[in-house]
Amino acid sequence: MAVTFCLLTATTHAQVKPYIDPTPEAHVALRGLGMEDVKWTDGFWKERFDLDIHHVIPAEWDYFMDFSEDNFKIAAGTKKSKIGFKGTNWQDGDYYKWLEAQISAYAINKNPQLLKEIQRRAHIIAEAQADDGYITTHTQIGHGLMGPNTAHLRPFKHPKRFKTLRFHETYNMGHLMTLAATHFRVTKDSTLLKVAIRTADFLDAHFPKANQETSNMDFNPTQIMGLVELYRCTNDKRYLKLADRFVTARGYGKDAMNQNATHFRKETHAVGHAVLSTVLYNGAADLYTETGDPALLKSLEAIWEDMYTRKASVTGGLGNVHNGVSPTNRFATVQEAFGEPYSLANSTAYNETCATFYGAYFSWRMFLITGNIKYADQMETSFYNNLSSMALDGKSYFYTNVLRWYGKDHPLLSLDHHHRWTDEETCVCCPTSIARFLTQTNDYAYAKSNDALYVTLYGSNIMSTEVNGKRVTFDQITNYPIDGKVTFIFSGQLHNDFSLKLRIPAWAKASYYTINGERHNVEAGTFAEIRRIWKQSDKVELYLDMEPRLIQANPLVEELRNQVAVAYGPLIYCAESTKEVQPENVVPRLLMPSHPEMKVEYKQEVLGGINEITVKNAWLRTSMTPKENLYSELNPTVKPTTLTLIPYYAWCNRGESEMSVFLPIKW
Repeated sequence: MAVTFCLLTATTHAQVKPYIDPTPEAHVALRGLGMEDVKWTDGFWKERFDLDIHHVIPAEWDYFMDFSEDNFKIAAGTKKSKIGFKGTNWQDGDYYKWLEAQISAYAINKNPQLLKEIQRRAHIIAEAQADDGYITTHTQIGHGLMGPNTAHLRPFKHPKRFKTLRFHETYNMGHLMTLAATHFRVTKDSTLLKVAIRTADFLDAHFPKANQETSNMDFNPTQIMGLVELYRCTNDKRYLKLADRFVTARGYGKDAMNQNATHFRKETHAVGHAVLSTVLYNGAADLYTETGDPALLKSLEAIWEDMYTRKASVTGGLGNVHNGVSPTNRFATVQEAFGEPYSLANSTAYNETCATFYGAYFSWRMFLITGNIKYADQMETSFYNNLSSMALDGKSYFYTNVLRWYGKDHPLLSLDHHHRWTDEETCVCCPTSIARFLTQTNDYAYAKSNDALYVTLYGSNIMSTEVNGKRVTFDQITNYPIDGKVTFIFSGQLHNDFSLKLRIPAWAKASYYTINGERHNVEAGTFAEIRRIWKQSDKVELYLDMEPRLIQANPLVEELRNQVAVAYGPLIYCAESTKEVQPENVVPRLLMPSHPEMKVEYKQEVLGGINEITVKNAWLRTSMTPKENLYSELNPTVKPTTLTLIPYYAWCNRGESEMSVFLPIKW
């Protein structure tokens, strides 16, 4: 009865709720805004929102989502196929992410044709569900083609459910539940929510205890996030208790590959596979918000610190190691691993796209829980620089995100490519993660408390929400991250006494704002608070210090000793060799001066419009160890050169190239 009442009351409420929607009793310092409350109007994020709708989502349909949709039709019996299933064990989950991207777009543009397609696909999914609530098409169909890429698809046959942890059944079901919650909040239609409820009921019956079987079959635990959101939609605490069972079951195994060697409430390190782990951390953070379990929060805080102060790349990339040694079993290997503290490679960096996005989402959740600005700062860094995984036209992808590339002769490891790929891979979790992210960036732009509005991502938008019981609207106008000026113009209900809190990133040392022309200095690494009774057309102008800066690694990172990277605002920069800039074999010979003379110039015609950084007093080594030798006598001769740097997210969009984020320094 409680579930039915909740659904009926929700359908009569026109306001679209936040994407992550903690209950009123949740243990959070801040909350997100409704999914339709923020609309990008111009600039960086608006361009990518439009790119997603017009290019990314349609291209993904052509490459791999058309046969993904066929899988559901085959499972439902509405389509015949001699081949059977096609894709990976996690193909369903990736289809759900792709569809969720469209739902998030609809929350903003209210396109009726898009809604028609969303509803059609919702019914296709519903028809594929088994009578007992189970839904994962590759096991339901039981045979088909599967493989690492389209050139090596192989026949498979495995009709039994939960036969092995690698089947990703809970992963697929978890993404379904998140999709269903999003679909219900945006469209007010319960088609997918009913599917998700039946799926959750199936899981509740199948995994009645937190034991070794539960942990073994729970390989990639998106269902924890999904179950918490389902609880938030239905108010059925069975789903919250089931989410808790999945978290509690961690530690019944022996290996850290899927975070199963240590009970989660005793874990203090980021371990194992970087996607499986960050997915778990997001789910555990959601569980904490609804339970307030202090042991969960203690572990989450410790894990985040370990992840981002010892194991993350400067870009926010996570999972540096293609195949690492397990910290709990030295005879076992871990794929897409965090690796040991301070062990961060450049040319072999894995930094899988999904891992970095889930790390950013984990940071967002920790920000909502605590209000600590460091989490929002890290989220922004990860968001911008992880865009390296997609071409600027939105039609091709990298799976791995290296920090150094040796061009056409670069040795390829697992899922590395010399060029961004389109349909060569059957593992399409990263492209669909990007599609979903780009239509949801607005959900991470603001947060609020009872009497304060927090700005967390800068970009031109119009925002309208309730703060302190009254309607608040701001027009935000900015070219960020091209420059650091951000203007806010207030409108809304008058006589509203609330605080506008502007995120001043830790790198923005000499920043300030004006309110109706009156200047106020701010402190980097804090939220600048503007408390007032707001009047129509009140104008706030923020000036973030956007000078280029050099970044060095902790000396324990041996591969990065005596090297530096260049950053401008939230963007990490790199040197790239192409026909337009440094010629071939130049990047390995470049030296960065310890006191560089850096010039920032906006180039509208270059790479979609970027700030290009030139270093006038750089150096070029004239002698290097020959390729055929391992060592040679040092010849320290150098000559002056001009170094050109571009944003890391924009590299490899002008053909094959060499690239490096970190460069040796000449003292």
